[in-house]
Amino acid sequence: MSEKNTNKKKQKARKALRLIILIIFLLFSTAIGLLHQYGKNWIPVGVDALCPFGGIESAYALITSGEMLPRIALSSFILLGAIVIIAVIFRRSFCGNVCALGTLQELFGRLGRLIFKKRPVMPSGIDKPLRYLKYLVLLAIVVFSAIYATLIIRPFDPWAAYHHLLSPELFSEFLVGFFILAASLLLSVVFDRFFCKYLCPMGGFLGIISKIGLFKVKRNKGTCIDCMACNKACPVNIPVQSLEKVTTAECIQCMECINSCPVKNTLYNEGPSKKRISPTLLIGISVLIFAAVVGSTTLTGTFKWGEVSIEEGLKKTGELDPDTITGRNTFRQVSELSGIPKEAFIERFGLSGDEFDAPIRESAHKEGSTFDTDDVKEFVREKMQR
Repeated sequence: MSEKNTNKKKQKARKALRLIILIIFLLFSTAIGLLHQYGKNWIPVGVDALCPFGGIESAYALITSGEMLPRIALSSFILLGAIVIIAVIFRRSFCGNVCALGTLQELFGRLGRLIFKKRPVMPSGIDKPLRYLKYLVLLAIVVFSAIYATLIIRPFDPWAAYHHLLSPELFSEFLVGFFILAASLLLSVVFDRFFCKYLCPMGGFLGIISKIGLFKVKRNKGTCIDCMACNKACPVNIPVQSLEKVTTAECIQCMECINSCPVKNTLYNEGPSKKRISPTLLIGISVLIFAAVVGSTTLTGTFKWGEVSIEEGLKKTGELDPDTITGRNTFRQVSELSGIPKEAFIERFGLSGDEFDAPIRESAHKEGSTFDTDDVKEFVREKMQR
């Protein structure tokens, strides 16, 4: 005889706690992005330096040349390391309990449940092949990033586009990424976590690692009442009710299935030696690992949160470091600090007098522009090496 789960309040509290944690990460990431665009007293590093996937893209360059791809920093590798540690223990818990882009999709999915009484389900014949797309995207990005030694994903990255929604760069650099972001969120209203399921290369990478993950959701077949509550709760459409152990790489360890099961001890998360862990503890340890890795490396100065200004870089090395040039700097600043004549910038980038004194990004992203901030960095680097 199945024992009904009488502690529905605890299940609701667990769901609420997870949602709160997800929203905190989303708000924090959004605030960092806004400060990068509009901050004055302190400017955080750009979204690329805080993207763990950048560590995957830049791995080949680091191994072969000892240098990272432009815009990538050691912070990307640190974040990647933290996520891999989580994945080895709790599989794709990062996707289900931390990832801010996943949170955005989930919020739109909740909106969809309010709008539609019954949302359609992606037909199996379409759903299954589409799940492999994220692995193809992962492979393509890794290969082409290695071949061209640049961040191939950047123009197509919906998360980079999200962080530039209020930037003049949005439609000049991230037009495709913006459309992918908009389409993913709109489709998530109908199909939960659309980008996560079908397109996310980070999800594909973690899906591969998750195969060795220690903890998995298990189902007690003897006490299951086949109510399908777990299937309905799963945001990535895993048929939990028909499985004894959830081994699929699609599982994001969000614990929504466990927190929706009406029968006590029917669904649970189990690891080595049949050690069970509660949903609250799983999320707590995942967040703690993430925070501990980032926090400890921040304290040691390895993880850099803020940008180094061109003036600060000049003080440290005695000469301008081209990598410290940002779109907020003016051509005049760069000219004066590098010693490169004004005329050289005007000739190379076709500037007017007003543009020479305006932020680089204003000229770089105006209609018809043929250069961006990276081109200015490369120009300065070449001139200083002569």
